[in-house]
Amino acid sequence: MSVRRTRKDDGSQWTVADSRSVYGIRHWGAGYFAINEAGRVEVRPNGPNSTPVDLYEQVDALRKSGLSLPLLVRFPDILQDRVRQLTGAFDSNIERLEYQSQYTALYPIKVNQQEAVIENIIATQNVSIGLEAGSKPELLAVLALAPKGGTIVCNGYKDREFIRLALMGQKLGHNVFIVIEKESEVGLVIEEAASLKVKPQVGLRVRLSSLASSKWADTGGEKSKFGLSAAQLLSVVERFRAAGLDQGIRLLHFHMGSQIANLADYQHGFKEAIRYYGELRNLGLPVDHIDVGGGLGVDYDGTHSRNASSINYDMDDYAGVVVGMLKEFCDAQSLPHPHIFSESGRSLTAHHAMLVVQVTDVEKHNDEIPTIENKESLPETVQWLVDLLGPTDIEMVTETYWRATHYMSDVATQYADGKLTLAEKALAEQCYFAVCRRLHNSLKARQRSHRQVLDELNDKLADKYICNFSVFQSLPDTWAIGQVLPILPLHRLDEEPLRRAVLQDLTCDSDGKIKQYVDEQSIETSLPVHALNEGEDYLLGIFLVGAYQEILGDMHNLFGDTDSVNIYQREDGSVYSAGIETHDTIEDMLRYVHLSPEELMTHYRDKCASAKISASERTQFLDALRLGLTRSSYLSS
Repeated sequence: MSVRRTRKDDGSQWTVADSRSVYGIRHWGAGYFAINEAGRVEVRPNGPNSTPVDLYEQVDALRKSGLSLPLLVRFPDILQDRVRQLTGAFDSNIERLEYQSQYTALYPIKVNQQEAVIENIIATQNVSIGLEAGSKPELLAVLALAPKGGTIVCNGYKDREFIRLALMGQKLGHNVFIVIEKESEVGLVIEEAASLKVKPQVGLRVRLSSLASSKWADTGGEKSKFGLSAAQLLSVVERFRAAGLDQGIRLLHFHMGSQIANLADYQHGFKEAIRYYGELRNLGLPVDHIDVGGGLGVDYDGTHSRNASSINYDMDDYAGVVVGMLKEFCDAQSLPHPHIFSESGRSLTAHHAMLVVQVTDVEKHNDEIPTIENKESLPETVQWLVDLLGPTDIEMVTETYWRATHYMSDVATQYADGKLTLAEKALAEQCYFAVCRRLHNSLKARQRSHRQVLDELNDKLADKYICNFSVFQSLPDTWAIGQVLPILPLHRLDEEPLRRAVLQDLTCDSDGKIKQYVDEQSIETSLPVHALNEGEDYLLGIFLVGAYQEILGDMHNLFGDTDSVNIYQREDGSVYSAGIETHDTIEDMLRYVHLSPEELMTHYRDKCASAKISASERTQFLDALRLGLTRSSYLSS
């Protein structure tokens, strides 16, 4: 097939460089994603200088091997590269600033509890890495997966069993910290420590007054669900002191929230937090670790700004603030430099996973200019719309749009009043969208006076691309909190994307669509796409889904887990697949809601037996129903 390109308005030929700009891949890709000269997305699992992997070719090969779309593709090598980048940022700042202690990265497994994710993170060589658990199931997982002597931090609400398990982990040789979130946990720690004859290592979580501006701001500040107030902190210290366990208080912990966009917000909160370190040391407590919590964000939209889906800093900036502020405070107060922990799970995992979906159908407006033989026979309002189909002076483009919109509003009113027929309304709509399409092609994005109209027309003219996936199962944060995720075609990026589309999923829910898209270095309400080619699947990649999406996904409309695969890269640049998991079947999903497939088959047989159908039809129907239960909940690809 010959290379298909489109000439741009200025007469130059569209190239992959233009696609790189349109989809902003250099800004959000963090060096892991690029567009190759063949116009396809490639992945560089070990960073920008590693051997690229053609993602479109990989997906094609996986489909031929039996996997189906939608497909969750994970690159675990990216996880280890992220760990190396994060620990490297802290280590270099520790050396540069002559900080007299160390850094350990903690992976909070709530972000993604997949075994391959945890194991690849803790297997990263030549780094200091630990695990964080926030529930009993998570604690039982990390007690098994953490290497002997590895650091485990226990957060969240705790009962007696949770605390006993944590103390058992300490006796098994792990470096366990039990973080006190509530005063009620103190007595349980004292009692269970006595029962197991162990001196517990305790952390104290403080509730900061400072708030960061983010979608997760409520996890910090005075209204936070977790943490101790100043008065509670003093009470907890005295209770441990009375029990003779105050010398086990080794850790100060705070958390300002996830995805902190503005580094200045973090600096403000950190300034408050380190004051607690000084006060606890002055109380005679041997606190020598500080867990700065989460907050290190991901630049999802590539704007490098204070947008909720972006960050105005990088890993090195973040590490420099933590190390620098701690050193300055400790030196001024003649305090020892504490060992630093951070819980940067989102930053470690977001980039490693992507969802590949196919477009199964397109719904678009009829914006072709209609053939009209007898304009005078049409209602006056429709005639006005027909008149706007002619050439428009460039200075009158915006005025023409407002007139067309006004006429269309009149059409809607007249139709509701019974003054227009259905056919006349349909013709008016076609004329309106034909006018809009022609005006859209005349507008210039760089001309300020055109921008408002262009934005509105992008919304009005956007096609609906129906995609084979569930927003609620695979991308829950896009629905729940308006999270922006970068999306682009995996192929045909040597062609100009001449259409715009809103991506809609398979669910019977009006929220089952993606409402915001990365477009160059801004956020738009539709995505630049290509028109579909007959006989060719159009594949889209939804990127940076490695944090939270998999575990938060739900089963709305009984859409289940998709096929998934882990792709590893060998030293010679070649790749291999492992950890393949196939989709949930319809039978799986029905069992989850306590609908027995066996009982359903009994009902099918009864209905077929009583229906007025032939014996061959009865057999055919039962075979189809039985087979249907074994199929994927998604459309066949």
